[in-house]
Amino acid sequence: MGQIKGKWWNIDLPDNVEIIEAKKHAWVQDKVGYFLVRVNREIQKIEVAFCGNDHKIRKIIIGNHPEEIYYTLIREGLISLLEHAANMGSELQKAYLALNYGLEYIQDDDLIVR
Repeated sequence: MGQIKGKWWNIDLPDNVEIIEAKKHAWVQDKVGYFLVRVNREIQKIEVAFCGNDHKIRKIIIGNHPEEIYYTLIREGLISLLEHAANMGSELQKAYLALNYGLEYIQDDDLIVR
């Protein structure tokens, strides 16, 4: 048995722990709607437009940090799927890095860091 050591904790790692290979999940449209994410360099903020499934913008959320934005999306009831929430966390983090390091942000593309 090994251990995983952290800054404030140590966790035992049993010899027989199950290892699961990660696999890509098929995309499913959230019944609530979808988001358009962009970096607005003029105001130095991340903008998220919430669109209903009728493809009309219903709300625009503006913030500085991914955490404040995704908590707002959840609080406002704009996400119903865990997969969608995870995807938004990833997209918002990419937008945050692009905004703060002068990188190009394109939603759903990998962030290119050189």
